[in-house]
Amino acid sequence: MRARLLQLPFQTSQKLRRLRKEAEADGAHRVARRIHAVLLNHDGLSSGDIAHFLDAPRSKVSQWLSHYEQFGLEALLEGQRSGRPTQLSPTQQQQLEDIIDSGPQAYGFLSGVWSAPMVTRVLEEEFGIRYTDRHVRRLLHGLGFSVQRPKRVLARANPVEQNRWRRHTYPHLKKKAAVQHAKIIFADEASFRQDSTLYRTWARVGEQPVVPVTGERHAVKIFGCVELYSGAFLYQQDRVFNGQTYVDFLEGKLARRFYRPGHKVIYIQDNASYHKEGQVWEWFADNRNWLEVHQLPPYSPELNAAEPLWHHTRVRGTHNRCFKNVDEIMESLDNVFGNIQRHPQQIMGYLRPFQ
Repeated sequence: MRARLLQLPFQTSQKLRRLRKEAEADGAHRVARRIHAVLLNHDGLSSGDIAHFLDAPRSKVSQWLSHYEQFGLEALLEGQRSGRPTQLSPTQQQQLEDIIDSGPQAYGFLSGVWSAPMVTRVLEEEFGIRYTDRHVRRLLHGLGFSVQRPKRVLARANPVEQNRWRRHTYPHLKKKAAVQHAKIIFADEASFRQDSTLYRTWARVGEQPVVPVTGERHAVKIFGCVELYSGAFLYQQDRVFNGQTYVDFLEGKLARRFYRPGHKVIYIQDNASYHKEGQVWEWFADNRNWLEVHQLPPYSPELNAAEPLWHHTRVRGTHNRCFKNVDEIMESLDNVFGNIQRHPQQIMGYLRPFQ
């Protein structure tokens, strides 16, 4: 008798590999095992070879392959029954959406991450409906949910002040700048460590990339600012962030580049403590004939157009890298910053939401 060998289309094999990983992550190990058997057969292993590899009875392996050949993936899933599962009513769908939107902790789970088994439990407890984890994923996709990486927001931020800035203060500043032909400049600071941050990258399956580290905690501190419509970017390295080094940046970089008699600049900064020191505001007062200063709402980096440029810099110059010393970090930063200054169009995508 000729051995059964399943010939799977490429997209089907890729889908099965993904579903196997999902099943393992969800603890559905028997489902993962059956899918694995199908994939091994697709790769050319016979039922006997697969049985030996998975430590399973050969008759079971043959049954899994036969069922898959006849009925497809559904035959491999746990707890499959004939017929369609009971559907949620529109009211129940809305209730489920509200529960998911509220987060798992609001429902009583300890985790802050929704998983298919957790939603399965919600469905059973709230509506008396039992779905497979796979069907739950399909249901969530149908309701408009997807697996996403959360973004961080600072818990100490004041939503009322942020809303006032978005709806009133900043639109007014943009109109004012248009009338006065003034430039809008956002300022910010960032530190870049010798042992830099790790970031996702392409690598061979099963071969996790390795980034050497020195354990050194040295960092480079950078003052920076960007003009909203031209993308003109200025920066300055210093040893520390304080009132004096900030004034040095304002005098040596900002004023030298943007001060022009008869021209106005609207300058927007965050609430770092040294931005509020006496010598800083004395400098602002001395330059009020051309410079108008505004403070962002506290703890609101997402409102600062300069903030995304640090992410751009880390991706292009420091992520997944180990630097022998501070000079090497600065060399990499100079390359990235110089590229931005020569080709400001590469950062305009970050600035466009603020324009």
